[in-house]
Amino acid sequence: METIFTVRSEDLGLLSADRAVDLFRELLWAEATATGIGKNLINVPSAITVADGGIDAEVVDAEPQGGQGLIKQGLTRYQLKTGTFSLSGSADIKEILFRAGSAELRPRVKSCLDADGTLVVVLFGSDNPETKDNQVRRKFLQALMAVDETYSSAKIEIWRQNHLASFLSRFPSLALRVTGRDTTLFQSHLSWSSQDDMRAQFKQGKAQSALIDALRAEIRGADSALHTRIWGEAGIGKTRLALEATRAEDLSPLVVYCDTASKFRDSVLMNELLNDDNTFTAILVVDECDPDSRSYIWNKLKHHGSRIRVISLYGEYDSTSGDVVYLNAPVLEEEEIVGILEGYQLPEDQARRWSGFCSGSPRVAHVLGANLRSNPEDMLKPTDTVNVWARYIQGADAPDSEVVRQRSLVLRYISLFKRFGFGKPLSSEARAVAELVQEADQSLTWPRFQEIVRQLRDQRILQGETTLYVTPKALHVWLWLDWWETYGASFDYSEFSGRLPPQLLEWFMEMFQYAANSHLASRVVEDMLGPHGPFRDQDFLRTERGAHFFLRLSEGDPRAALAFLKQTIGTWNKEALLQFTNGRRQVVWALQNIAVWRDLFSDAARILLALAEAENELQIANNASGEFTRLFAVGPGTSASTEAPPAERWPILEEALISSSSERRRLAIGACEVILTSGPGLRMIGPENQGLRPGADLWKPETYGELWSAYRHAWTILVNALDDLKDDDRNLAVDVLLRGARKMSIIPSASEIVVRDIRSLIPRPDLDQRKILEHVVKILHYESGELTKQTKLELEQIRDELSGNDFVSLMKRYVGLDLLEDRFDQDGNWADQAQPKIEELAQKSMNDPGLLLSELRWLVTDEAQNGFRFGYEIGMRDADAKFLPMIEEAQQRIGAEGTLGFMGGYMRAYREIDPEGWENFADCLADKDRTRAWVPEITLRSGSLSVRSARRVLGLVQSGAVPFTQLGKFVLGGLIHNIDREEFAEWIEYLLAEPDDNAVATALNLYGMYFRGEASDDPVPKDLTLRLLTHDALFRQGKLGRFHNDDYDWTTVGELFLEAYPQHSLVVAKKMLQHLGEDGTIVEGFHSRSRTLLNRIALMFPNELWPMVAESLGPPKDRVAYCVEQWLRGEDMFRPGKVAMIEVFPQDMIWEWVDGDPGARAWYLATFVPPVLFREEDKPCLAVELLIRFGDREDVRRNLRANFFTEGWSGSVSEHFEAKKKGVLQIRESETDQNVLQWIDEYVGDLDARITEARISEERGQF
Repeated sequence: METIFTVRSEDLGLLSADRAVDLFRELLWAEATATGIGKNLINVPSAITVADGGIDAEVVDAEPQGGQGLIKQGLTRYQLKTGTFSLSGSADIKEILFRAGSAELRPRVKSCLDADGTLVVVLFGSDNPETKDNQVRRKFLQALMAVDETYSSAKIEIWRQNHLASFLSRFPSLALRVTGRDTTLFQSHLSWSSQDDMRAQFKQGKAQSALIDALRAEIRGADSALHTRIWGEAGIGKTRLALEATRAEDLSPLVVYCDTASKFRDSVLMNELLNDDNTFTAILVVDECDPDSRSYIWNKLKHHGSRIRVISLYGEYDSTSGDVVYLNAPVLEEEEIVGILEGYQLPEDQARRWSGFCSGSPRVAHVLGANLRSNPEDMLKPTDTVNVWARYIQGADAPDSEVVRQRSLVLRYISLFKRFGFGKPLSSEARAVAELVQEADQSLTWPRFQEIVRQLRDQRILQGETTLYVTPKALHVWLWLDWWETYGASFDYSEFSGRLPPQLLEWFMEMFQYAANSHLASRVVEDMLGPHGPFRDQDFLRTERGAHFFLRLSEGDPRAALAFLKQTIGTWNKEALLQFTNGRRQVVWALQNIAVWRDLFSDAARILLALAEAENELQIANNASGEFTRLFAVGPGTSASTEAPPAERWPILEEALISSSSERRRLAIGACEVILTSGPGLRMIGPENQGLRPGADLWKPETYGELWSAYRHAWTILVNALDDLKDDDRNLAVDVLLRGARKMSIIPSASEIVVRDIRSLIPRPDLDQRKILEHVVKILHYESGELTKQTKLELEQIRDELSGNDFVSLMKRYVGLDLLEDRFDQDGNWADQAQPKIEELAQKSMNDPGLLLSELRWLVTDEAQNGFRFGYEIGMRDADAKFLPMIEEAQQRIGAEGTLGFMGGYMRAYREIDPEGWENFADCLADKDRTRAWVPEITLRSGSLSVRSARRVLGLVQSGAVPFTQLGKFVLGGLIHNIDREEFAEWIEYLLAEPDDNAVATALNLYGMYFRGEASDDPVPKDLTLRLLTHDALFRQGKLGRFHNDDYDWTTVGELFLEAYPQHSLVVAKKMLQHLGEDGTIVEGFHSRSRTLLNRIALMFPNELWPMVAESLGPPKDRVAYCVEQWLRGEDMFRPGKVAMIEVFPQDMIWEWVDGDPGARAWYLATFVPPVLFREEDKPCLAVELLIRFGDREDVRRNLRANFFTEGWSGSVSEHFEAKKKGVLQIRESETDQNVLQWIDEYVGDLDARITEARISEERGQF
C-alpha cells in the first residue's frame, strides 16, 4: 500500500543531474549516520560539470555495521546517471569505464578496481529487471578483462530505480524530498530551511553555540531512542536553533520537521514509525509540542531503538523524572541582536538603541529590523508571513479559543504598566490590575487572573520574581498601544488613577513615552495637560511624581507638552522661575527633548532661555544654561542636538544678544562660544531617541561649506554685537572671539574675515592689546601648517605690529608676556625663544639706562609676567648695583599695587654677585617702615637663606612687622634646608609660643619639610619634636588653619620621633587616643594618615597601649570612643580584609577588661570586634571567642549581628548577602558550640530577610 513516503520510479526519473547528486549525497550521509560511519569518509562533490575521472561519489575505508548495503566494506565509488541512460548497449558501458575515444580506463575507476574496491553504477532513470543487470555486469567484466585479466573478479554493482526506492524507504525525510511532499504536513530539512522565517540572518553567541553542540552530541551519541526537549520563551529562537543544529551534513538527511504536535499525533508518519516491520531512521523535530503531546509521542516511540531520535520544542519547562534530555534555549546577547539589526542596514548606534526592545529575541530583532528598513513609521507592524505578536499570545492554542481571548485581555491590561507587583508583599498592585481586568470581563475573577499570570510566567512572557514585567519589550509596547486603540476612547485619568497604588501609578505614567504611536493615547496626553487634567494645578508639576510624569508625556507628545509649558512656565517672571526648584530638572530635560524637533525648536529654546536666565542650579553642568548653549552646537557629523538648521537657530541668539538682560546676553555669548571653540562633535546620545519614533534627523552639514557658513555666521553676529554690549559683556565676547579665532583662521572661507576683525579690535581703547597678541601667537604656533599663505602672512604682520621693533614694544611683548608658546618650537621641542630677547633688552637697558627708567612703573606690577627673568638679567649686568636705588624707589612709589617679581629677580642676581652687599641692603630694607614687609619675599626670591637672613626674617616676625605666615613660605624650593638646626629651632620655638593656633600649623609644615629632606643622620630633637607633636593647638577642635598636607607632615615627624625615641612615642599615642576622630584636630576623620603612626605604636607596644585604649573606650561613649572602636574594628568598610587593630592586642587583656564589667562590656565589644567568622587553630577568632564566652546573652548576639551588617560594598545587594549566607553556612557545617550555632542561625535568618527585601527592591528599581 502506498503512503506519502512511497517513492515511485517516475519520482526518481524526473530528477536533474544536480538534484540527483544532492539526493545521493544525503542518502549516503543518512546511511553513514545510521551505520556509525564517520562523515569524513564520504566525498560527494557538488560540481557535476567538473572532470571527475569517472566517479561522482566515494566512500573510503568504511567498516559498516549492518545497513542496507549502500556502503560497502573498504572503498566504494559511485557513478551517477540520470535521464534515459540505461546501460542498454556496449557504448554505455564504455562511457562508464573508459576515457572518451580511448581504451584507457578512467583514472578513478582504475584506482578503485586496483584497490579491490566496489564500483557502483547508479541509474536514476532506469528500472530494468535484475536478470538483465547480471548480464550487464558480465559485459562490464568482459570489457575490463580485455584490458587486464586480473579484473575478472572486479566488484561491479548496478543500482536502478527499484534499488534507490528501497534505500530511500528507510529515510522518510529523503522520501518526502523526492516525492515533493515535504511542504505539507511534514518537511525535510531543506524544505524547512526554505521557510521565510528560517531564511533570516542567523546570529549565535557562545550560549547558542554551546546548545547547538550539545544537541548534536546527544543525537550522534544516542545508542537507544532519544528525546531531547528544547524549551525557552517565545521568540527566543528555539526552532532556528534546532534547524541549525541539524544542518550538519550527517544529520540533515534524517530530519523530518512538523510545525505542531497535533499534526504529528496519530499521523501517517507516526503509524509508519510504529509498524513492527518498519525500518525508518529519522530525526523527528516536533514544534509547539505541549506537555501532553510530549508524553504521548514519547510513550509511543521510546522503545523503537536508536533509529528514532525526537527533538521537541516548547515555550515552557515541564520537568519529568524520565530520560528526556532538557536543553534551555538562551536569550541572544546584545552584540548578536545588534548584528541582526545591522544586517538591515542600520547604523550601529541605532541598532544598539533598538536592541533593548528585542530583549534577547532574534525573532523580534528581525521584525524590528525589517520595519526600520522598510516601514519606520510603524515599527511593530507584523511581517506578511507571520504575526509575531499574535504568536506570542496564542502559543500552541487555537487563535479563536476562549483561553487566548482571556490571555490577550489580561496581557493588554498588564501592559498598561511598566511592571507590577505580584508577590506576597506587593499583591495590592496585582489586585488593582485584576480589578481593571474584571471590569472589562466579569468572568476574569481574581483566581482566574492568577491562573493566567502563572501561565504567562511559565511561557516567560511575564518575568520577574515578585515584580513582573512583559517581555520582550517590543511586545509590551505593542500590547500597550493596542489597549489604547481598543479602549482609550473612554479613558478617564482621574477615575483611573485614584484606584492605583502609588508605585503602580508611576509605572502607568512611565509608559506614556510611547503615546506618539497611538492616536487615542496622544489625545489622552493632550487631555492630561489640558485644563481638566492633573496638571491644571501647576503645583503638580512641582512634585517628583508630576515632574517625572510630565517628562514622559513630553516624549509621548512633545507638541502638547510645549503648549502646556508656554501657558505655564512661559508666563512666569524671573522671580517665579528662580523659585522653581522641584521639578526643574525634568522640565529642562523635557525641553531638551522637545527642542530636538525642528518645528518645535524656537519656542522650546525660548522657554529654556528663560529658565537659564533665572538659573538656580549653578553646581550642575547640564542645567538650563548648559542645555541652552548646547542647542546651538554645530560641527561635522551629528554634533547638533536638534533637527533645526543653524539659520533657524540664529534668531534666538540675535534676540538674546540685544536683550536688556545681562544674563541673556551672556547666555548668547556662551552659545557662540560653543559654536566657535568646541572641537569635533562629541555628545551624549539620547534626546533624539524618544519612544518608538525613528531617531530625529539631527542637522548635519552636507558639505564643509555649509559647516563653515555656520561658523562664519556665529562669528559675525558676535562681532556685530560688540558695540552694543556693556563693558563686561563686551570683554567676554572678545575673549570668545579670540579663542574662536584659532579654529576659524584655518577655514579658507573664514580666515579673511577673522584677520579683518582681529585688526578691527586693535584700536579699541578698552581692550588690552597683549591679549590679541597672545592669541595671534598661539594661532601661528599651533596652526602654522594649516593656515593659507596669505592668512599666515597677515597674522605674522599683526604679530609683528603688536610686538613692535622698538624697545617699549619689545618690552611689552617679552617681559610683559610669559607665553607657553615661547618655550617650545612647533615640533614640541624645548626652545626658549623669549630668553634671548630678554637678554637683549637687558643689555639695551644697560647701554641706555633711560630706556629702563621709563618702563619701571609697570615693571614693578603684575603686568610684567616675565619680570623676574628680566630683573635677573639686569642684575647680572649691573655689577655696581647702580639701578638698585631706582628700583627701590619705583617699588615704593607703586605701593600696594606692586609686586616683587622684577625686584626679586634683580636681588637674586645681586646676591650671586655680592652676597655681603645683598645682606647689607636687606638690613636696610628691614630698617625702613615702607620696605621691611618686602624682606621675606625678597629673601625667598633671592634663592638662599643664610643664618643672617633667617634671623632677620624671624626678627621682623617677632616685631610684628610681618605676619608669622611669612615663615611658612620658606618651604618653597626647599629653602628652609639652608639654615642649621639651631636657627631652625628658634623659628619653631617662636611659632610654638605664638598664641595663634595657626602658627602651629605653620611650624608643622616647616618641620615636615626640614626633617624630611635633611641629610643628617642625627635624630630629631626629642623635647622640641614631642612638644610639636602633642601641641594643644593640633588637638583642639576648631578652625585650625591647616595646610593640605599637615597630617602627612605630622605623621612623617611622628615616625621619625618613633624611630629615635620609641618608648616616648606612647605619650603621643595617649594624646591621639584622647582626641581620635575629633573634627579640626590632626587626628580627625576616619582615614587620616596619622592613624598609621598609632598603628605602628600599637604593634610595638601592645601591652603598654591597651590600658590607654580601654580608657578611651569610655565611659563616656562619645565620638572619641566611637572612633577608637572603629579603629580597633578595622575602619575601612569597603576593605573588610584589612587588619583590625584589636587583633594586635593580647586577648587575655581584652577578656580581662570585659570580665571587669561583663554586663556593660560584653555587648559593647560585640559592636567592634572584627566582623569575620572563622576557625583556625593558630589564630583565635575574636567573634567566635566572644560568642563562646557570652553568646548566651541576647544583647551580645544582637549587637554582633548589627556589627556584621555594618559594611560597605559595590554591586548587587542581594548577591552580596547571598555570598555572605553561603560563607557562614559553610562555617556552620563544622561548628559545635551551641552559642555560635544559635548566633549563626539568627544571622542567617536576618540575611534571608534582607535578601528577600533586596530582591524586591532590585526588581522594582529596574528600568
